[in-house]
Amino acid sequence: MVKRMLFVLAAVVLVVLGLYYRAQNSAYSHKTASTIENIDNTSTDPAAYKATLDDLKTYVKTHMGASVAFTLQGSYNRAQAAAQAAAAAQAANAQVYADAQRACGGKTDSLTQARCNEAYLQQHLGSAPTASPVPAPKLSDYQVSLHAPVWTPDLAGALFLGAAVALVLGLVMLRSRR
Repeated sequence: MVKRMLFVLAAVVLVVLGLYYRAQNSAYSHKTASTIENIDNTSTDPAAYKATLDDLKTYVKTHMGASVAFTLQGSYNRAQAAAQAAAAAQAANAQVYADAQRACGGKTDSLTQARCNEAYLQQHLGSAPTASPVPAPKLSDYQVSLHAPVWTPDLAGALFLGAAVALVLGLVMLRSRR
């Protein structure tokens, strides 16, 4: 009976240690995600955090309890600002076209009106580049969600496996005594 209880006690200790290391895995992945968010907020270059993000993806795939989700808010804000700037430029260009129509609207024939419109546009648009439409960014494109497997052969996984073996051995010893 004492040997059987030792196996059960060992299983409990191993489970507790496994839970501790699983929590450590989670804490590390959350700390790394926070670092990536900080880099994204301070840097305009996505390559600045790409290596760290790749390392985090690998870590999450190989460690129990390391699931993490975060948003690249800095990149999203920059993309949103670019879309708004492009929309403002398009609105300004549309206003110039409307002004050309008003300025040249009193011409008698269509050829004279077309030449007037062309001259007005060349004068007021000048060398300003035409803004290409930029679609509004979707927040979901900037959200990262990494999911860890249920069991991995890391330290926490090995401890849980050891707990399962110890528990099975304790139960086998219980059956053999009866």
